[in-house]
Amino acid sequence: MITVCIPAYQAGAFIGETVSSVLAQSFDDFRIEIAIDPSEGDKDSTEAALEPFRDDPRVNISTNPRRLGWAGNFNALLQRVETPFYAPLPHDDIWASDYLATFFPLVSEHPKASVAYGDMTMFDANGITGFRSVALPQGEDRMTHLIRFMVQGAHAMPWRGVTRQSAIAVTQGFPTDLWGGFAVEAEYALGLLEAGPVIHVPKALYRKRVFQPQERMSASKARTIDWTVEDRLNAWKRHCHALEVRMRRMMSTFKPTSHEVFLAELAFRAAMLMRRHSFVTPGLDKAELASLASLRSYLPSIDHPLTPCVAEQLRWFDRAAQSRTE
Repeated sequence: MITVCIPAYQAGAFIGETVSSVLAQSFDDFRIEIAIDPSEGDKDSTEAALEPFRDDPRVNISTNPRRLGWAGNFNALLQRVETPFYAPLPHDDIWASDYLATFFPLVSEHPKASVAYGDMTMFDANGITGFRSVALPQGEDRMTHLIRFMVQGAHAMPWRGVTRQSAIAVTQGFPTDLWGGFAVEAEYALGLLEAGPVIHVPKALYRKRVFQPQERMSASKARTIDWTVEDRLNAWKRHCHALEVRMRRMMSTFKPTSHEVFLAELAFRAAMLMRRHSFVTPGLDKAELASLASLRSYLPSIDHPLTPCVAEQLRWFDRAAQSRTE
């Protein structure tokens, strides 16, 4: 019923634990597709680490003829999915043993749902280091979920869930770009919201591995470490445009009220400015803050249950402005 898609690159130190967490699932109607992106230069121990799994009929291991990059590699894996459902799993992360048993029934029994996903803990060699969630409560309509997704920073949590195969046609695969896959997982997650209702379960059954700087550079940092500020800005602009195009297309089908459109667009703008602060260059100029303040002034007139959530999101900019003056 499920294809587990694992894109791998220089993963010899940890991919064995990742694959083992899948093979230990209490729900066992799955196959595993692993695609190794060839390493450029450094000796790669990924194939050797996967050797113990080659005789397992549930596991298929292949090596790409050329380097695709992480986004291209995952996109290529999606094209191989022939089962009704699939589940992405980055090469260094781990599932709890009831991960598939928890999420598969929810998405499979809801014929319109695109994905079922949960929360996530982060861990390193010393144990748990953090928790992350994008909460989209069940029972809310899809426009409300869209606003909540933006209010919570447009983070990509839904992309890690058990997903209906038909969603691939709506997301158009997994996005790739000319910037090493800058935040494309967030674009894909928004595509899942477009593809159908999403089901969030407030349980942390997913563990994301993080590394100390002295151990290993994170993949996202490694992709961008040599970029100029102009490179970062261009990648961010492309990302913002891609998200906005998809968001507006979604809203055209949801038929939202003018208040809902305003909240979604304001939350989107705030989320993108936060992402620029985090990944492009720290700080926000006075013109950006003034423009946001102008839009913010309309919030008291917006009669909607999520108005307080957007107002709380915008308080981040108050704190950012305050820190610049101290």
